[in-house]
Order: sequence, then structure tokens, then C-alpha cells
Amino acid sequence: MAGTLDLSLNNVKNNSLENTSKNIISSIGDAFKNAVTKGTEKLSFPEGMEKTVKEGLEKIDLKEIGGKAAETALKSGMQALGMKSSLFSSVKGVFKAIQEGDLKNGLSNGLNAAIDLVKIPTVAKTILKQGKDMILEQTMGDELKNVMKAQQNTVSRINRKCNQMEEAFKNNDDKTLDRVYKSLKTDMEKVMPIQNVLNKGNDIMNRYELYKNRGTTQVTQVESELLKKLA
Repeated sequence: MAGTLDLSLNNVKNNSLENTSKNIISSIGDAFKNAVTKGTEKLSFPEGMEKTVKEGLEKIDLKEIGGKAAETALKSGMQALGMKSSLFSSVKGVFKAIQEGDLKNGLSNGLNAAIDLVKIPTVAKTILKQGKDMILEQTMGDELKNVMKAQQNTVSRINRKCNQMEEAFKNNDDKTLDRVYKSLKTDMEKVMPIQNVLNKGNDIMNRYELYKNRGTTQVTQVESELLKKLA
């Protein structure tokens, strides 16, 4: 019966920051870790000290430091932009909020703390602090561009897969639906909280769940209204 099916439908109505920003925080955490690692390799340390510095930094959870800075910047940026929901209109919008929240300052403080904590010679700590601006501006800048590019690619794949599933629904192509659904679900778990992308992807995934339960692509009026509310 419509409305009583046992479906694991995807509901994105819960727009709390904790539920929708995990991919942003995780991605920037990884980017920060990569930036510090790559940036440190460009600095000149006294002979034989590079290995000590590398091993010392590996003991610091740079991803967590970067993630906490990203979370703080995101909250501040959303507040500055007057956002009441943590869903965004575009990938650029996500990064605009982070910039408004002064991510660089948060990362700078985090890097200072990491340098103070790491057990390496004082001269190495001085060199790291002197190279901090290069790490945050140049290397981190490149890493953030990679994060944006990866997210834009994920959004493009989601749109393409939704179109593939639309066509498969028309043709009752069960094999294609099963294959693309699995791939779409993976990308949906990686994408940042872009509202129209989440709505489109969740709508298609909900229709797939309905299709697998009922064995037909035809949707009743009641089911259609339910899907609209859940998307």
C-alpha cells in the first residue's frame, strides 16, 4: 500500500551543521595535512634534520587540527552570510562561507599549536614558523583548489548518474538501475551539502527504493507527494 512501504528513504530535512558539513570538514582536514606535509618538504632544514621533522609532524593529528579550523570557520562564515540552513547553492558558496569565517587564521593558529607540540629541535620549529605563510598561502591554496575541483567533479557525476537512472526508469532497465544506484549512493556520501544536488540525488534514490519494493516505475499520486516531501 502507498505510504506504508518499508523503505529506507533518504530524508535530507535534518539540516543541522553536524549532519551536512562532515564532508567539508573532512576534506579540509585532509587538505591541511597534505599542505603541511608538502610545504614542509620545500623548507630548508640543517642537514639530516628533515627526517626528524617529518617523523615529528606525523605524530600530530594535522587532519583533526584542520578539521576543527574548518568547522569554526564554516560556522562563523554562515553566520556572517546570514545563513539559517547548512545547505548551500553551490560548491563556490561553501568556500565563500569558509573564507568569510577566516579559515586562514584558524589554520595559522592550529599550525602554531602543532609546531609547539612537535618534538623536534628548536631550530626546526623556527624554520617551520618562518615558512608558515608559504605553507598556508601557496601549498594550502593548491590543496583547496584540488578539494573544489574534486567536489565539482562529484556534482557532475551525480547529475550524470541521475540522468542515467531517469532513462533506465523509462525503459524498466533493472540492471542499469542497480549498477548506477550503487555508484550514485557512493557519490552522494562524498558530496558537500549542495541543496539542489542533494534534492535531485535523493529523489532518484527514493524512486529506486520504491521501484525495488513495488517492481514498477509507476508512482501513485500519494507516493509522488511522499517523494516530494522527502527530497
